[in-house]
This record gives sequence, structure tokens and C-alpha cells, in this order.
Amino acid sequence: MGRRIARPLLAFLVSFATVTVYATAASQSPVDVPADPLPSPAPSTGSDDACAHLFSRQDCGYLGISKDECIQRQCCWSPSMMPVPWCFQKKTEDYLCVADIAGRRDCGYVGINAQECYNRNCCWDSNPNTLNAPFCFMKQYPCKGYGVHDVRESDTGLVVDLGLIGEGCARFGQDIPSLTALVDFETESRVRVKIIDKNSHRYEIPTEALQSTNSTIRKVDPEKRRYSFTYTKSPFTFAVKRISDGEVIFDSSVAGMDSLVYEDEYLELSTTLPDDANIYGLGEVVAAFRRDSRGTRQTMWNRDAPTPVDENLYGSHPFHLEMRANGTAHGVFLRNSNGMDVIITPGKLTYKVIGGVIDLTVFLGPSPKDVVNQYTEVIGRPLMPPAWSMGFHQSRYGYINIDAVQKVVQTYRDENLPLDGVWIDIDYMDSFKDFSYDESRFPKAKVRALAADLAANNQNMVLIVDPGIPISPGYEPYETGMKNDVFIKTPTGKPVEGRVWPGQTYFPDFFNTNETWAFWERELGKTRDDIGDNVYPWIDMNEPSNFCNGACTKDSPASADSVVESPEIIRRDDDASPQVNLKYAINNGGRQAPLDEKTLAENVFLKNGLRFTDTHNLYGHMESKATYDSLLKLKPGQRPFILTRSSFAGTGAYAAHWTGDNWSQWNHLYFSVTGTLSFGLFGIPFTGADICGFNGNATEELCLRWHQLGALYPFSRNHNVIHATDQEPYVWPDTVLPVTRQALEIRYSLLPYYYTLFQKAHRTGQPLWQPLFFTYPQDNLTLKNDKQFMLGDAIMVSPALYQGQIQVKAYFPGHGRWFDFTNLQCVMERDNTKVKAPKDKDGDRAHRYQFLKAVAGTDPIPMSIAGGHVIPTQNPKLTVAETRLQPISLIIALDNQGNAQGEMYIDDGKSIDNVYQAQVKWELSVGEQLISHAAIQSPSSSSSSAQGGSGLNSLTAAQAQEFKTQLAHGDKIEKITILGLNFARFGGERTFEGPDTGIGGYPWPIPGRGANLRPHGQSGYTSRPHHPDFGNADQRHGRQTVFGREAAEQTPERVLYHGSDGSDEFTEFSEGNAHIAKVAGLTALNINGNVIALGDNLHGGLDGTQGQDPVTGMKWEVNQEVGSLTLSGLQMDLFNGWFINWKMQ
Repeated sequence: MGRRIARPLLAFLVSFATVTVYATAASQSPVDVPADPLPSPAPSTGSDDACAHLFSRQDCGYLGISKDECIQRQCCWSPSMMPVPWCFQKKTEDYLCVADIAGRRDCGYVGINAQECYNRNCCWDSNPNTLNAPFCFMKQYPCKGYGVHDVRESDTGLVVDLGLIGEGCARFGQDIPSLTALVDFETESRVRVKIIDKNSHRYEIPTEALQSTNSTIRKVDPEKRRYSFTYTKSPFTFAVKRISDGEVIFDSSVAGMDSLVYEDEYLELSTTLPDDANIYGLGEVVAAFRRDSRGTRQTMWNRDAPTPVDENLYGSHPFHLEMRANGTAHGVFLRNSNGMDVIITPGKLTYKVIGGVIDLTVFLGPSPKDVVNQYTEVIGRPLMPPAWSMGFHQSRYGYINIDAVQKVVQTYRDENLPLDGVWIDIDYMDSFKDFSYDESRFPKAKVRALAADLAANNQNMVLIVDPGIPISPGYEPYETGMKNDVFIKTPTGKPVEGRVWPGQTYFPDFFNTNETWAFWERELGKTRDDIGDNVYPWIDMNEPSNFCNGACTKDSPASADSVVESPEIIRRDDDASPQVNLKYAINNGGRQAPLDEKTLAENVFLKNGLRFTDTHNLYGHMESKATYDSLLKLKPGQRPFILTRSSFAGTGAYAAHWTGDNWSQWNHLYFSVTGTLSFGLFGIPFTGADICGFNGNATEELCLRWHQLGALYPFSRNHNVIHATDQEPYVWPDTVLPVTRQALEIRYSLLPYYYTLFQKAHRTGQPLWQPLFFTYPQDNLTLKNDKQFMLGDAIMVSPALYQGQIQVKAYFPGHGRWFDFTNLQCVMERDNTKVKAPKDKDGDRAHRYQFLKAVAGTDPIPMSIAGGHVIPTQNPKLTVAETRLQPISLIIALDNQGNAQGEMYIDDGKSIDNVYQAQVKWELSVGEQLISHAAIQSPSSSSSSAQGGSGLNSLTAAQAQEFKTQLAHGDKIEKITILGLNFARFGGERTFEGPDTGIGGYPWPIPGRGANLRPHGQSGYTSRPHHPDFGNADQRHGRQTVFGREAAEQTPERVLYHGSDGSDEFTEFSEGNAHIAKVAGLTALNINGNVIALGDNLHGGLDGTQGQDPVTGMKWEVNQEVGSLTLSGLQMDLFNGWFINWKMQ
């Protein structure tokens, strides 16, 4: 651990030689290292003087420590009849104070003061810390780590043999004397460092749970690697550096920390971090998106808890992404499923793991999108969901009977609310038993009838399934499970007993991929046989959750947290025994709670010999895999849909996720953003939170805001708890209902965009919801912003997250244009040639912010389109299937250079192999030409690329019809709207220049570019090049311009200037000091060679000009205020290439 007072000693211990493995051919020769083994530690009980004390002994062990373990720790051993420790610290100066708060071991009690601490021969540091580390803490014996014994090449990298230096660390047990570090240069951007016991096998994540990386290894020329790998010999440390910019990505040589601790039940490794590091990931947790670099302790131990803040929750994801100040990103994945704490303190990150091996994969990036791409290549790409699941879902715990569910469905239809998924919680079960039906409230026949009604309307049903199978003789799943030996066992060979909703239960062993998976498939298949093919499973309680702690009998007490309470008053069993079976106690539940709290006992076993302690965090992940496999077999070739609560790295390849039992509180509305962003990093982009909150009663305003935001979740579902007030949107018919209808219309209109994003996530891992820095990594102001997010690369969402909020202060990153999604007006325009703008009172660059209206009940959620993108939309209907049949519209937002591009992916929405598919891309260039490219695939034509008239035209009529029939998708582009057109720039710029009558008569040129000169009243900047006080700096002003009715009379009357002293001054313009250039006219359109003359009347006037071609029926409209051109009634072929060119003069 860290040493605060012995820098000379530390320098002596860490004197070493450094060896570098560069990315060159010559670097691959092994380093010459002496093969003589280092001396083994000599056991010692210490000198008589150092161990002679009796009444001032400082505990050096734990309850039950043995003599050998005590001596291994370099401590004294002396049994005594007195109430003093038998294993205690020597009285020697070799013990040092730990410099890092993460490694402190408590030496005091609540209320101890500094003098009492010193009297105990302990260390004292009362500086506040965010980890609740003790002020009074034990000294520790210096740990010398491991030295390099031998180095040799392998096919993919290096093999480094390691041995203990001296006595070892003995932090929580005996050190493993010999290790091997396997360094694999797996790809040009990925390096793996795996440290194992040289002489004995240790648990590693089995390949049934997480795919091997062998299939993704690409042997790369060393000169093409983007990183160098270096190591030191004594003690062994290693570092990974990005060659292009010299950034050190991972460095295990951390001042004040042990270089490497490797014990049977405790592993420790650290890496350096920059000050105020930008770390994201490490979950599952309810917290800010950016982890607190001052002190974060993230525990990985899957746990059923009602979403307390900053504690371990349902899933474990030992992966983090880090952004550096230069805009680059990298990631680190610890391939380990054991319980652990990952601790971030200033300048360092530390892994403290209670088993398994150290198996690190470092991803070089250098962009955040690259990192997620590289990470999901290792853990598995996210699934491509069935199209229907991208719609809206309604659920709750507490529907009293099937008639109540039918009433909800009918009310959605009556209120014209889109709905694709209808969910039923455990209410439908007979005594809460899986795969059963309460015949009095949810008779099977009526449930089947509702499923059939939903299927007739292209809707689907989702039924909850928990893993616990009740111990009930005569109950078919129990009898079949016992017969086929599918349940987790105790050490005595009996099924482990737990307790959940139906009472005493057994738990399927999902690592038994033969009998258990076959059992699971049969039971799920019976549900489909009973209810219908449009029924899908929702797997819950799969941490696994247990209503008592560890082994359960009928007389066992319920666990302390089995009753859900408000997060402010969640009950704690603070007197619960610690993790007695493990020497290092991870921070389970924020209080080092026993590992079997609300879950199964630690000492149970799986059929293949795996310990549950090692595999606990994989249980929900393996259930997801088993369920996915079952659905594939039940409906071959069709995409499964599964929702899981518990997850691990790679679960996104099999299931969607929701953030669990959140609360109907405003802070949980915000946490739904951070949670969804985090799971995007984890490779589970199909994530959302319970809209309006699960626990508690939602208020009208909160539920309104939540539907606005939740309609944009990748997974969008309203769900709440039994006995809470109803929160379907129609409960508030005058407020929440119309706002929800509007929000869902936005979602369903964007389904082509969503579908394309899901397919991109399936190919590359890129999440749908992204932090701003994914698109703008060079903008450091995005790194701490987790209250706005990007939906893909083209749309920024700035939600209202606070009670009573009427506007949002939105930050606009990058250099370019932004357009309001609703009214299409330009809300921000900048270019990178502007002089640095002044800052506001908070030190932010004022011109990057804009206040967006967000009045509850009247304004939609603020959404902004980034210039340079093409967004496909469809007319929204009440289901995904019906919406997919509608024609396509394009919103084309030009960047500052007049460019834009976009794409759309289309397939049949349900098949895994996608033999029928199309990729359509659009590109608009400065030459005023919009080009559509279409690439199609079908069994008749494996691939056909189209531009300007081929595509489906290259197929026979029968083949083309087959393609359209299989896709069941709209095949016409009906409307195109182009934003950001600058009609005024043709024929010369309009420039207004005259004396500043308010300040000294200095000239004030105001360049006019199209839509900039309109009465929008927005703030902007002008240059005053000759002013003695301001020089060439841009100055903030608000434009107050008044235009005449005719284009030739568009003259601004005045400009409002906001003075530095807070005063407002005006510059007036008159005919004598203003010049207006000719306003350009739009004269003709050329569509695939068909020229349509628009006439002289289409001049781009302020009030807009519109017309219709009598031959084709196409309509056009120019809106000078918005700067847009809209073409409607086009009927352009989606699956054929084409172009549109327009002429302006």
C-alpha cells in the first residue's frame, strides 16, 4: 500500500531497469533477463524486542487468522489468554503509513482523536475524503511486489515469468509465489495483459459466458501497431502508450501503491490517472455519468436493491472509458466476474478483486466511438432488436385482472396513442409460480384471447418470468427440473433453497447448457403454445434475488430490505456479520454487507464444478443467453426479444435492459439519462428507465416531463409498482395525454432513424444515446455535460429535468449550425473563423449557449438538428408495423459549407439473417445537388448498388416485387425539406455598414447571410475593427431588425448592443448607410434530368413562395425566414438512385 513518510526507502525499493516493446520489427527480440530465481521469503516471527509487547498490540490479522498467515504478513504471533490480538504488528520503523486513502485499514473507532490514534501506533489524517475512509488507520509493511524471472516471445506477444521479491505483501492471505504475465498484441488497437498463477489453475470466466477473443485477433505488422508496451523488471510494472500522441493509457507503476498483489482471494493492481480524470462507465450504479475523480468506490456484486445512489446494483460492468484533454479516448476492460471494488482517487485507479485472475484488455481508441467499437468486438456486438420492440410499451405491477389489461389496451386505441408492447407482471401467475395462470383473475383462455387481439393489430405481449422455481410437488416445472437435475446445488449435493414471491424455491443452473437450457426451452415453449407466438419473456429477479440471506428454510427470516421503502429511509442491517468467508470485504451495499445478503449462499456450486462466489455476477447474463437460445429454437431465424434486469459484459448481445426499480422523483428523471448513457458504453444500447418512475406516486408534472424524455429512450416503457397511483398518460387527459401523444408521434416519426441507429449499433457497438463528447471529442466543455445527449450524430436533446422549469440553457458544441427540430429555425450558427468570444459570469463561452423554451404542456422537448445531416422520417401511426408502411420524408440540414449526408437501413424488421435489406445514402454538396445512393440485397440479387436510376431497376419486375413484399416497408420518398439555404449569398453579400451613433461613430460592419437577417431577436456577434477599446474582438449584440414586405425593402432599422457595463445601446441604420444586394431567385429544379421551371415569382421572399408543377403534381415552397426549401408530392423511389439539382440566380 502507499507509504507517506518513506520516500527514500520507496526510491530504494523501486530502483529498476525499464524494458520497452516498441511497435517495430526489431523490438520483438526477448529481453535478456537472468534466469536465477529470486530468494524465497524466510519465515520469521520477528525479534524479541519487536514482538515483546502485550498491552499495546495492534491487530495485524482478522478473526481466525492462522500462525502461518500471520508470519507471512511479517507480523508477530503470540497466543495469549489476555483479550489481545494473537497476530499483531511489530514495533519497528519498517511499518509505514498508507499514502492512499483507498488502502486504509481502520485502527480506531467512531470519535477517536489524533492523540489516541498515535497512542495506538497508528496513522492519523483528518482531511475530508469522499470514500468515508478512516482518519485513524493502521500502518502497513512495505510490499515489494514481483520481479521478472524470464521473458520469451509467443505467437501473439510476450510471456513474462514473475516471482515474489522478498517476503511478499500478505495483505489478505499468502501471496502466490510464481506468476506468468501473458501479453498479447491482439490487434493494431488492442492489447491484452493476463496475469495468472504459473503453477495452478485459477477460475476464469468460462467461454460459455463470454466469447473467446481468439476469433477477433488480427496478427498485425508490429510497425502498424498504435501502441508501445513497456515493463519494468523489479518490481514488475507495465505501461501501454499510444504512439501517435505519446499518451500513457495504462501504467501500473503508481506512487504510494503496491505494484501488484496476487493472493488467493485478493488481487490488487493500479494505474495512474491524470488529475481530475474524465472516467465514464464502471457500473451498474445510480450516479452522475462522469465518475468523481476525487473519490469513487464502485463495487461489482450484482444486487437486488431499489436503486440507491452510489451503490452496487443489478449488473456488473468492469469497463471504463477515459477522455483526455487532447480529445482522445481509450478504454480498459477487466475480464473478471468476481466481486471487486474499483476505486478512483486523485491520480490513480485501483482494482481490488476477491478472486479469479487479472485479465486486462486495453483499447487504444483514439475516438470514443472507436473505443466502444473495439470493446464490443471483444464482448459481443449488441443485438439487432425486432422492429416492433422499438415502439412504446405499457406495463405495471398491479393490474388486478385481465379485463384491466384489456381496458388499458382499448384506452390507448381510443386516445390514438401509439402502443406496440403490452406487459403483465407477476399478477397473472397462480400464486406467483412461473409458467402458470391465475384462473380466477387471469384465465389462460382470456390471456390467449388478448394476445390474439394484439397480434391482429400488430402488437405484442410480454410476460414476466423469474428464475426461482417453487418447491411444489405436482407442479410440472418443479417435477421436471428435479428429474433432469437442473438446479444449483449445495456442497452436500442438494438443491440450494431460496425464497422469492411463490415461497420456497430452487434456482436453475444456467451454466448447465444442456439439461437446464433444454428445460428452459420447454417451459418457454409451453407459454407460446398456451398464449401465442407474439408473447415474449421479461426476465427479472435474476441477480439472483432472494428474500432471505443465503440458505433459506421455511423458518428463515426475511432479509432486511425485502420491503421496498423510500431511498431516504431504506433500512440497513448495520449489525449484519461481515463477509466472513473472504478476508477482503468489498463494499457491498455501501457498507461491506455480506455477499449472501438477498441472494444465494457463497458456498453453493454449479454442475460443472464452478463456485457461485466466482459466477454470481454472471447469473443473469447466463439466463439471458439461455432465454435467447430458447427463443431462437422456438422460432428459428426470428429475432428474439428479452428484457433483463441483471447483466454483465456481453449481455447486450442477447437482451435489452431497464434500469430497475427507480423512483418517481425528479433526481431519478436525471439518473435515467446517466444510466442510459452508461449502458451505451457497456454494449447494451437497448436500455431505458421506467417512465414516471416505478416506486412511489408520480406527480402530473413529473410524469409529463418523463413521457417527453422517455419517448426517446432506446427502450421506451411506462411501468410502476403495485398500490401506487395509476400513471398511464391518459390519467391526466388535459396535460400529460396530449404531451405524450406529441412525444410518441416524434418517436414514431423517427423510427427510420432509430432503426438505422440500432443497425449501426449492431455492426459497430455505437450507442443510440451518446454523450456530447462522442460527436465533439475536441470540445472539453462536453466532458462534464450529462444533462444533454446526442441521439445518433444528428440530433441533440436538451430535456427539462427540474420541477417548474420553463427553459433549458442548452450548450451547442462544435462549430456549425443547429436547427430546431420542431419549427426548423436556426437556433445557433457559428464557424471556426470567429475570434474567441467573451465569457459569461460563470466563465463559459457565452456564444455557445442558448436558452430554449420548455414550458410544460405547451413546448415539446427541446431537440436540435446538427447541420450537415440528413434525417429520414415517416408519418407516425399507432404501431411500428403501420408506421413502416408510410412514405419517407427527409430533413436535410446544411452545414456552413452547404453539405449534408445521411443514411437509412431497411430490412424486414424480424429476421436475423436479413437476406432482404437495403442501405440508402443521401449526399448534398455545395453544387446544389442532392444525390441518393441505394444498395440492395436479396436472394435474387446478392448485391446491387444504385445511383441515379438503378437499384431495384436492375432487377426483374418479379424480383423487385418480391423484395418489396418481404420488407413490408414504404418505398417512396414523399417530401424533402432542406434547411440552411442562403438565398442572399447569390448575387453578392448583403452588408450593412455605418457609423456607430452610440459609441464614438466607429464603423460597425454587419455581414448579412440569408436567414441571419430576420426578426428573430437572437444574440450574436459583430466585429468593430477600429474601436479603441474593443479592437478586433467580436462583441455581443442582439439584433432588432424590421423588414419590409418586398424583398427589395428588407432593411434593418436598428441593432441593439449589450454594453460591457450592462447598458443597452442602439445603432440606427438608414437608407444612406445600408446596402442591399440583389436577392437571389430559385428558377428551376432538375429531377433525374426532368427540368421543372419554377418561374420568376419564386424569388425567396420573406413570406415564402410556393407553387406546384402541373405535370408531376410536385409542390414546392421557399421560406426565407427559416431559410428552407420544401419539395412535397415527390414520389421518388426509395430503393432506386436519383438526383435533384436546383438552379439559383
